[in-house]
Order: sequence, then C-alpha cells, then structure tokens
Amino acid sequence: MKKFWAGFWSAVAMSFFVFPVGFTFLPESLNSKMLMAGLGLVVFLYRCYINHRIEIPRYILISGILASCFSLWCLYSVTSAGTYEMVYVHYMKSFFTWILGAYGACVVMQWCTGKNDLPTLTRYLAIMSVAQCVIAILIDNVAFVSSLADRIFRTGSSFYKPGGRLYGIGCALDVAGVRFAAILLLIAHQIVQNPEVGKHSKAIASLLTGFLIITVVGSMISRTTSVGAGLGLAYMAIANSSLRRGGFISSNQVRVFLVSFVVIFFVVMTSVYLYNSSGFFHENVRFGFEGFFNWVETGEFRTHSTDHLQTMWVWPTTQRGWLIGEGIIGVLNIGSDIGYCNFVFYCGLIGLTIFSIYFIYNQLCLNGKFRNFILLSLFLIALNFIVWCKVMTDIFFVDALLFCIAGDTFKDNQDYLMESIEA
Repeated sequence: MKKFWAGFWSAVAMSFFVFPVGFTFLPESLNSKMLMAGLGLVVFLYRCYINHRIEIPRYILISGILASCFSLWCLYSVTSAGTYEMVYVHYMKSFFTWILGAYGACVVMQWCTGKNDLPTLTRYLAIMSVAQCVIAILIDNVAFVSSLADRIFRTGSSFYKPGGRLYGIGCALDVAGVRFAAILLLIAHQIVQNPEVGKHSKAIASLLTGFLIITVVGSMISRTTSVGAGLGLAYMAIANSSLRRGGFISSNQVRVFLVSFVVIFFVVMTSVYLYNSSGFFHENVRFGFEGFFNWVETGEFRTHSTDHLQTMWVWPTTQRGWLIGEGIIGVLNIGSDIGYCNFVFYCGLIGLTIFSIYFIYNQLCLNGKFRNFILLSLFLIALNFIVWCKVMTDIFFVDALLFCIAGDTFKDNQDYLMESIEA
C-alpha cells in the first residue's frame, strides 16, 4: 500500500506540472503548475540555506540567458511595431515557472520513491499519461466523473463538450498532444536503451502497453499525439537496428522484440474488437486516426486539420516584417494557427532563430548528462520543429524535467549537475 501511494502522489505531481489545471476553490490566475513552482522555490531556498551556498547548473543559466534574449527581442519587436502584444515578451517568466515547477515535481517524486533519475521520471510520466487517457474516457462516458471533475477543477468542459472533444484534467487539444508525443519518445528511449528494462519482460510489456494506450487514446484527445508515436516507433527501429560486436543480436534485443510482438498483437486485437463493438470507440478512433482511415479508404492521407492548415501559410509582405516581425500573433490577427507563421509575424526570422537555438541548445547540452541520449535529443528537436508546422507551442517541459533529475553518472541522491556555480 505504501508503494501504491508513493506512485500515486508522484504521478499526481507530474500531472499537475505537465498538464496545468486551475482549481475551482482558488483564484483563476493560480494553477497547479504555479503551485508546483512555489513548492520548488521553497525547497530550493531551503537547500541553499542548509548548504550555505547557491548551486545552479551552468547550462540552466545559459538556457535562461537564451530565453531572456528571446524575451528581450520580442519586447523590441512589439514596441517598435507599436502593438504591445506581450505574450512572448513574458517568456522569461514562463521559463522560471517551468524550471521551478519541474524542480517541485521531481522533489515530490524523490520524496515518495527515493529516486530521481530518468527511468523513474519516465515511468511516472507514462503512468500519469495513461491515467489522463482513462480519465478522459470516464469524463466523456460517466456523468458522475464529469461532474466531480468540474466541481474540483477548471476543466473547460463548456468549451470542449459542445465540440465533442475528449479532455482530461488540464489535458486537451494540441498542447496535450505535443506533451503526449514527447513522453512517448521518452518511453521509447527506455524500452530500447535501458538495459534494466531489457532484462525483464514485465518492464518491457508495461512500458510498451503504456506507449500503445497513450498512442490510441491520446490521439483521440489530440491527433498531434500520433506524431510522437511515429517518431517513437522510428526511434525504436533505428536504435534496435544496431548489432553487437561480431554482428550478434543481444538477448535483450530478442526479448524486446518478442514481448513487443505479443503486446502489439494483443492491443491491436483489442482495438479492433472495440472499434467494431463500441460506438464511442469507433467514432473517436476514426477521429484520432482520420488520416490513416482516409488513406486506406480513398488512397489519400489527409485530415480536416491538414486541409485547413494548407490555407494558413501566410507571411509578412515587407522586409521589416520578415526580419523583425510585425508584433502581431494569433489566428484573429494574421489568419493562421501555424507556429512558424505566427513566430515570423510576431518577432521575425531573427526572433524565430533565437528561439530555435534555445531549444537546440537545451537538448544538445543534455547529451553529457545521460548515456545514449544523442539520438533521442535529435528526435526531440525534430518533434519541436514538426509541431511548429501546426501550432505555436514547445516542449520545454521535457527539458525542465531533465534539467532537474540526476544524470546517469551521478549517484541517486544527488540533486544537481556536476557543472555548477557557487555563490
């Protein structure tokens, strides 16, 4: 029972951080991510006090400097354009909130489980994501659960229900899909790169089952999830294609393949059965995988969203607009949801370049912290840039979490990175 509650609170902390949600009994301006950030700040200051020094990882400082440069450039863009649209001018504030929120969530995980490493983080992100998928189905089908969620959380049901969209606790639309996608990549990494997972069929089966549940139900919530599923499968295929010295396939690779075959077969058969027997599942699966159904039935891979996005590729008409931006953002102002178009209109190619360098740096600087992480870094970078073809969001929540956990070369009880400054 103690282990259950440890896992439960770890998953709750991760959900409050990854999928911020408001509470009906708190002010609307305060959400769960801010509460986790408050906890992170208190613990950080306490540890600084008892250690008589401030320890901050060097690359968090550099990342913060890049985030500040982006915020300052956005400030210049909007003030020179006279629009004073401050959405990304405050990105530095978001940076600190994400970092402190991640720190708070990792502190809860370490308190509950005694561990603060990548395998543990991935496990509870997977559990949290599967739980969000289950909650979304329950909210849509069980009136009591929907009513209870609305009483405790600001779920946005008045917005999602009329459109027939599935939603969880703070988990909905493209933002949910992007975060599911990033988590799927972390799960794929653990399946093929963690030797402890490869030694145990149960561990492989549990992670792969979580991967498939998130892929199927997560795509019902947001079709962007399927981008992460595709990248995750590609990652596993590439990583598993490497042979040992002498050309022999390892026993772990054989075990992963066999267990994967069994799990995938079971999940596919279950999905086919539910598709044919459940109206709810039939309708939502067709929505989540609309492109694949259209491809099979018409020979053309297309969705309503992709058709709509094709009309949204709009760009500035002046050189100044291309370089500096016009300080405007959003579909109502420029007629586009596409991330690249919005960034260019808002802060120009210069701002987009600064923001891109920021994300590339965040990923590449983690290669020295985790073993066999280079390929995953490239896939996470690719995910971020692919997502911008659809929506203006990012995956910094992953970077923040990875910044706050112990690296593979660290002892389990260490909280900070090797390279730090002291004051």
